Amino acid sequence: MQAMSRDARDADRVATSRMLNQNDSRSLLAAFDSLAKAHTRPWIGPPRVPFLIIGLIVLMIAALFVALVIEERHVNREAMTRDIDAAARQLGIRVDGLSEALSAVAFDLNDARDEAPRFRELATELLTTRRELSRIQYVDKRGKVLGQVDAIPTAGAVTPLEKEIADHLERYASANGIVFTHQGEDPTQITALVPVMRQQRYHGSLVARIDGGDLLMLGVAPEIIERYRLALTVDDEVMATTAASFTEGVPAHYATTISPLPANIHLKAAGYATAAPLAEIAPIWGFIGLALTVVVALASLAAYMARQGRIDSALLAEAALRRAMEDSLATGLRVLDMTGAIRYVNRSFTRMSGWSAAEVVGRKPPFPDWAPEDVAANMVAFNAMLAGGEPPAGTEMVVQRPDGSRFDARMYSSPLVDANGQQIGWMTSIADVTEQRRIRRELSAAHERFKTVLASIDAAVSVTAFGTNDLLFANRSYLERFGSEAGGHARLVSALNQREGGEVFDAATGCWFDVRARTIQWPVDQAAGGSRSNDGARLQIASDITLRKTTEEIARQQEEKMQFTARLMTMGEMASSLAHELNQPLTAIGNYSEGTMARLRGGTMPPQELRGALAKMGQQAQRAGAIIRRIREFVKRSEPRRRPTPATRIVEDAIAFAEIEANKRSIEIVAEVDPDLAPLDVDPILIEQVLLNLLKNALDSMDEAVVRRIDVRVVAADNQAEIHVIDRGCGIAPEHLPNLFQPFFSTKAEGMGMGLNICRSIVEFHHGRIYVETNPEPVGGSLVRITLPLARSAAHREPALTRT
Repeated sequence: MQAMSRDARDADRVATSRMLNQNDSRSLLAAFDSLAKAHTRPWIGPPRVPFLIIGLIVLMIAALFVALVIEERHVNREAMTRDIDAAARQLGIRVDGLSEALSAVAFDLNDARDEAPRFRELATELLTTRRELSRIQYVDKRGKVLGQVDAIPTAGAVTPLEKEIADHLERYASANGIVFTHQGEDPTQITALVPVMRQQRYHGSLVARIDGGDLLMLGVAPEIIERYRLALTVDDEVMATTAASFTEGVPAHYATTISPLPANIHLKAAGYATAAPLAEIAPIWGFIGLALTVVVALASLAAYMARQGRIDSALLAEAALRRAMEDSLATGLRVLDMTGAIRYVNRSFTRMSGWSAAEVVGRKPPFPDWAPEDVAANMVAFNAMLAGGEPPAGTEMVVQRPDGSRFDARMYSSPLVDANGQQIGWMTSIADVTEQRRIRRELSAAHERFKTVLASIDAAVSVTAFGTNDLLFANRSYLERFGSEAGGHARLVSALNQREGGEVFDAATGCWFDVRARTIQWPVDQAAGGSRSNDGARLQIASDITLRKTTEEIARQQEEKMQFTARLMTMGEMASSLAHELNQPLTAIGNYSEGTMARLRGGTMPPQELRGALAKMGQQAQRAGAIIRRIREFVKRSEPRRRPTPATRIVEDAIAFAEIEANKRSIEIVAEVDPDLAPLDVDPILIEQVLLNLLKNALDSMDEAVVRRIDVRVVAADNQAEIHVIDRGCGIAPEHLPNLFQPFFSTKAEGMGMGLNICRSIVEFHHGRIYVETNPEPVGGSLVRITLPLARSAAHREPALTRT
């Protein structure tokens, strides 16, 4: 049949080629006319009668064969059923005999006084006569083994009774007879339980193990074993079999139960394959061969008769398929002969151009769909096509419809070659590219706008490819700062140190840049099978912030100068008080020196008094030195440097300065520092300046205070330190609170208004906050609260400070 199909296809191709190429000199139009006439040829269908006869013969042969097979299987199954039922009865009779023998042994043990020797004697005799028994055990009612005899001696070893059997001995004994079960460790054995009664009470049990394989071989007739594969199964699991092939997936043909064994134990059988006698099958195969010969002859005849019909059908189907393919295309097709005349247009061309096939077929250039103003240019392109010089990308042209509307099109042409390799015309395709050209123009305009926008940005924008680091795009700012190479982009990437953005310094240009970077994944390339065209690129925008950094540095320097000036002004304001405070130890030193010298000259001063006087002079000198040290540290000009500093030290130094003025005004300053507070992460001089400024403000507000006391408290709150400065002065008016930290705002007549502003700048430099509130105590006043960070390492804690 395959050979006939190949012959038919070859004949189809030959007939088609002969139809199109009977005369190499005839025109293309004649070839299309011949193909069109093929549609009018009457269709010759395949003959149905031979195939119907073939089908009936095949059905008759199949029915006869199936009937013979069914009849033979029925006879064989009836014979198997009869034989296996007989074998089941034989096994039942043998099991019944075994039950009687075990019951006799149990009865003999009822009155036996020396039961162990008697059991071994009776069990040994029974194992000798009943070879299917592998073991007999005598157990008490709790399952303890009192005696055991094996068909194969085991050197006195006693096997304990399985727990699942021992737990149900009394239930088995209540059955009033022998009980068979498959419970046990060996799946190939059946267990028989015979109760032993003594004085009408349950005394113990005989437990006999029956080997399933021996039971089959001894209980079934040899001729049945030779004829069938037999197996004992428990719940469809093979326990014993006479043929190893039964356990390899051979399905059972018949199964039956064995009385008195449990209902879940079955005897299953499967027959062996037997060869039928030659005399029985020879007529059947002869008839089948004859029928097949008739079928082959009829099939050959039918194929021969239908050959011409298939050729015509194939030609018509091929022509219909080609025409359907042409008409379903969105591209207009047009066929020209060697003179340039139109010989064929498809449906898409007529729908696209608006010209019917009757209006354009047979026309020579200029064609009616050409725009009048483009006729000269189109003639040049058309002649170039006929000469074989059309560009591979095609030719763009404007197509005009009959109603005067137009659309942009692109025309491609290729030679039309017949089966012999000779050119017989031209095939041209026309595609409407109006929308494509509109989209291309819009994309081009959008691209130009995008480039204009990027070029007008002051930030340097650059894009580099992953892997190669090639510079894919750079705007005007980038080219002016870094040139046309990717080196500037790479330097900024390296300076970011794997960050997505930040401020970096470029040594090559000497400028600071605020750099922001982002990874770009290109759109999926559908032409490449849905995979990405590459690994993407890196977009980087670098804004020049050199001016801002310079301004910030100048502002920082001015801030430091202002803070230093504020400290000098504070010292200037406290100069008289500091001079008075410093004068006291110096005067004391002078007095001690004059008194000591006078007594030494008079010779009336013993050494003990001299040592005391010198010690007092040393204490006063240390007092004066401490005052000078604090002044030097406070006014010393240095760069801000944060370091772990105990809060106690800052509070003590600030109070030491403020106490001089407080003592003159009879105001008490009380300090309380949390003993468990960790060190502060601050610049101690700056925070001391803040605290001293707040203490001076508190002192100034308490000229008329009734309670003349200032509290300085340092506590921990939310992983930060809080410093509270509480006074009992005149307080601050509510309308002045929003403006307290504004530059040049002051509630004092002689104030400059910069103190609290500098305090806020210092506190915010330490990432803290400063708040001014009204003192909640009845006496009034103000509460200034400062939050400052704690040092990360809290290895040591603050010493307790309570100072008055």
